Amino acid sequence: MNKITAFDSKDFKRSNAAGELKWYTPLGCGVSISNPEEFAKVYAKSLRDLAKDFGINRMSGCFSSGEYFQDIGAPKTCAFSEKLLSSVHKLIDSVYFSYIVLPSAKTPKVEVGGYKSPKKEMDTFDFLRTASGYFSYITAWNYLGIESRKNETLVIDGFHGKRTPAWDDLLARTTPRFYQHGDECNPFIATADVVAFLTDKKLWDGFLKLAPENTEEVWKPYGFQVDTHFLDHKILSKIKWYSDEHIDLTSYYARPMVFLKADKYKVDDLKKLDVYPEATVLARQLNGCVQGFDKESDSSKIRDGDIFVYAGEDATKLAMTLKDMYEIETLPFKELKERIKTR
Repeated sequence: MNKITAFDSKDFKRSNAAGELKWYTPLGCGVSISNPEEFAKVYAKSLRDLAKDFGINRMSGCFSSGEYFQDIGAPKTCAFSEKLLSSVHKLIDSVYFSYIVLPSAKTPKVEVGGYKSPKKEMDTFDFLRTASGYFSYITAWNYLGIESRKNETLVIDGFHGKRTPAWDDLLARTTPRFYQHGDECNPFIATADVVAFLTDKKLWDGFLKLAPENTEEVWKPYGFQVDTHFLDHKILSKIKWYSDEHIDLTSYYARPMVFLKADKYKVDDLKKLDVYPEATVLARQLNGCVQGFDKESDSSKIRDGDIFVYAGEDATKLAMTLKDMYEIETLPFKELKERIKTR
């Protein structure tokens, strides 16, 4: 397997003593791994062991700092993240960070749109918050621009965003693979998530600003190479969207996709059930990804080889209909646990 570099992003913000937000940027993180098979094995074992040590019964296929922050609290999330990263850090070649420096005093407005859509101005802060939703691929694009990346596979957490010149450049240089809920089902993306989370914490604990020299400093004990680049007004034209058309990731999703559908259950409700972490484990085992299923918006995403997990009369009928249309695997929720055991 080729070297893998995985990307995820998070919100990075700092407030004053009164709680007023004073600085904000999306923070993107890429993690490069030259032996992904060994990494995945070590990661999976460490995850199982730590879940037992921390008393986490509903562990997903991977550890997402954001998903578990509310469930187990900040201290446990930080401790779990540190221990998990410590178990795999020797298998990490390098870490790449990207963020945006766009002071509103110098750039109060950002103009977006213009291609088959009207141009409009928006406050810089609003632009940054929107850019956060697709900054995982912006970080991957910026990473590719630093130097030639041959024989390297880019895997990126799924996102929602509109077309930018950076997106067009990314596809012209490589064919990335996207994982819906990648921080819960892909160990490489989940590690990028954890590194971004811990970077925020380490900078906070050290009273340090987000700056290239400081990200290098806080990760110095870990031994992997750290490279940090920020984007400013000079590169703004590349990362702002020129069209209102949303990017369709269907052709770039990791397969198989594990779809979940239950009568009268929304995706957020499903995430509270045991079936959801089980589905993420199956997705990790198959190097695929996972998401809920809505007939109107997700039918076009199905491909041969995908897996449709269902519960309820209507969902059962839908599963049978889809099975007549595609070469997919279908199974009820109650059989998912056994399906994982067969791997």
